[in-house]
Amino acid sequence: MKRDYLFPSSFRLWGWVLLVPSLVLGLGYLYDFGPAFGGQGEVCTLGFALGLLLVGFARRRDEDECVAALRLRSLTLAVLLEYAALVAGTLAFYDLDYLEFAVYNQFTVLAAFVLVFHVQLWLLRLGRIQVSTRAWLLPAVWQAAGWALFMPCAIAGMYVLMSDYDATGHWLDEACVAGLAVALLLVSFSRERDEDEYTASLRAGAWEWAVYVWCALLAVGTMVLYDGAYLRFLFCNVFTLPVVFILRFRWRVCRVRKEAGHDE
Repeated sequence: MKRDYLFPSSFRLWGWVLLVPSLVLGLGYLYDFGPAFGGQGEVCTLGFALGLLLVGFARRRDEDECVAALRLRSLTLAVLLEYAALVAGTLAFYDLDYLEFAVYNQFTVLAAFVLVFHVQLWLLRLGRIQVSTRAWLLPAVWQAAGWALFMPCAIAGMYVLMSDYDATGHWLDEACVAGLAVALLLVSFSRERDEDEYTASLRAGAWEWAVYVWCALLAVGTMVLYDGAYLRFLFCNVFTLPVVFILRFRWRVCRVRKEAGHDE
């Protein structure tokens, strides 16, 4: 039986307890109203991220296959929205405002996931929608195209990071970011040739695991690097989610196939 990585249902209440005050204090920090204290930015960032994580990934009391299917579809849509926003922002404006945009976009995936998941649960209970186990995946052939795009973008990105910024120019930065985002999405959301319900369960578990790693890195980076280097860390952490998912998912799929080969 596939093991999920969800928190106990009681954690959802603690998530809301963290989420609401962190959001209010965070808005006050950004727009200069309400109480202020030292380390307010770090506390609000950590509280908001952890609150969203607990609300989104706490087990429902009526958790079943339908809820699990909604969770996977909601998370899939949330990741697609985040990286669509990343590509659009990269192509539309690439200046100092882009760094601020990248910081806010860190929370798109969790915020969109919580919103979409709860709206779909509400519609399901009203009988307005039917749950489908069919995932929003691309044809399997797109996975090769994703890897073909990923390799040159990754190499060019390393060159940009290790060379003089003025020498590379804005166009190469933008091309690397947009190319990496598209490539990782193609690899992450391409169907396996032997896609079935068990593969879908592996995919859901890998996404959950990837979100936890991403949030853990965000927490560590916020506590350790809350200065000029923090913006660069957040920008790099944008790609943590799909990279960890791909590594975890590919490892689990290879392991299952290897075990199935021994059983034959």
